[in-house]
Amino acid sequence: MTLSIGQIKYNLFQINETDDDMHLNVDAYLYIGEERAVLIDALQETEELYDAVRRITDRPLELLITHGHPDHAGKAVKRFAEEGIRMWMSEKDFSLYQDFLDDPLPAECFSELQDGQIFDLGGIQLETIMLEGHTPGSAVFLDRKHQYLFAGDAIGSGHFWMQIPGCLPLHNLKTAIENLLEKTEGMDQLAVYPGHRWQSPVQLNRQYIKDTLKLTEMIMDDPKIGKEQEMSMNGKKIRFCESSYGMMLGYCYNPENL
Repeated sequence: MTLSIGQIKYNLFQINETDDDMHLNVDAYLYIGEERAVLIDALQETEELYDAVRRITDRPLELLITHGHPDHAGKAVKRFAEEGIRMWMSEKDFSLYQDFLDDPLPAECFSELQDGQIFDLGGIQLETIMLEGHTPGSAVFLDRKHQYLFAGDAIGSGHFWMQIPGCLPLHNLKTAIENLLEKTEGMDQLAVYPGHRWQSPVQLNRQYIKDTLKLTEMIMDDPKIGKEQEMSMNGKKIRFCESSYGMMLGYCYNPENL
């Protein structure tokens, strides 16, 4: 397991966890304001994430979890709780978090994310936008001033999983993406920082969000447009379809979950 840190801006860091065979390749983001900092997501296997963050900043810190899947709310969460760090996650995803981990923390260790909630870091404000679809409680965080969007897996990373158990019907996702586009209207320089940044050869932007919405609508109109595929997950085979459009390179979906 390799933990690496890249600096996107002077106050924005990408923290990547990769295993040897590339089955796991996931990103968290550390964003540092004048007064406070937030870590967005907590990776999966590494337990040294807190120490890595503290080597970068000693400012008051909070942990924002975009959704309850184990590659975003992994083993490091326990250390953050032990250090007294306030942690935020939608209660709608807490059952996912509990199901995937052998020794999950109790619900009372987390504060409840709310749509429209603002995290003020000093010179930086992050707005919480709930974006159900990939999971019931997926959230993204928008910095309007600097036009950054931290998206987890809510709109994918150039590739998108909407075929696995727990994903909501596509019509839920469509409504949520429409809301996101409305809230980012006029942000022509929007940079999207997703949970698996390596999956896209280019920086994702607002056009990517538009392409994701367009493809969602195309699939809902004709569920057979995608190529049939099969994968194994937790010992079970999952049949699904995969399609692409514009910057969305691989949209995986269940044609029976529209």
